[in-house]
Amino acid sequence: MEDRTIAFTHPLVRWAGALLVAPFFLQLLGLGNTLLGGGLCGELFGNDTPLGLQGAGFWYAVLFMMLLGFQLMYGGFLLLARLLEMPTSMERGTYKGGVWLVGLITLLFVLTRTTGLPYPSPQGLALGDTAPVDVLSLILMGCSWVAGFLLWQLLRHGELSKTR
Repeated sequence: MEDRTIAFTHPLVRWAGALLVAPFFLQLLGLGNTLLGGGLCGELFGNDTPLGLQGAGFWYAVLFMMLLGFQLMYGGFLLLARLLEMPTSMERGTYKGGVWLVGLITLLFVLTRTTGLPYPSPQGLALGDTAPVDVLSLILMGCSWVAGFLLWQLLRHGELSKTR
């Protein structure tokens, strides 16, 4: 029989993929401003203000919704990569990309919660206020941080493809 190397077979890959998919769906709890808070995208809906007059919170929510959507696609790819029979040469780059994605989301989370980011206003770019930290946003970021840690572990220990 022929020895074949199958990519993305380590169990940590599936855990990381599931943890990267979860924040997108958990964010749906925050769209109604529940007891957990609004999460990362809580100010996106339920606002009748015209687009040109939206505050910093709305633009932060748009940014994080796009990032959560991209994180959802990446996590879905990790969950399906084994079925797609991807080459083993893609593993290291894919895991590095995931670590960078989690790093970017973390950096933007810290910046929006501490100093604020510029956002479009009728007078041009304005420096936004800081967004509140609530329980739901910490849960969402926690899922991302654990997934990033798992991907980092896969890179660090060199546990890429296994021979089956």
